[in-house]
Amino acid sequence: MNSRKSQILLNEAKRDAEIGNFNKAASALYFCVRKELECVLLKLGLKIPRRDDKLANTLKHLGYPEESQKLLRLYELRKKADYSDESVSAIEVNEAVGIVETILEALKNIQSDT
Repeated sequence: MNSRKSQILLNEAKRDAEIGNFNKAASALYFCVRKELECVLLKLGLKIPRRDDKLANTLKHLGYPEESQKLLRLYELRKKADYSDESVSAIEVNEAVGIVETILEALKNIQSDT
């Protein structure tokens, strides 16, 4: 990973998930990917969009449409975790961990292609 903060957030998310802090885990997983994507965009000399949907679109434009949709799924889970009266479930966090791993792999590929 490029961002030390991304690695910290990923580790914290996994620990939070293990002890049942699923809302905290979902939020940290989203920000783990966001920070890593921001690092990649900066290395490519691209601007970092402020809006989350626009940020996800950068993945689509870099040739990763599925990962773009998955990032939006992480964003929806983060909003649920942070703003909804409903809590994120263990199943959703497990799904999110898989999504994060997929997106991080795509980000590695983007960097190796440049």
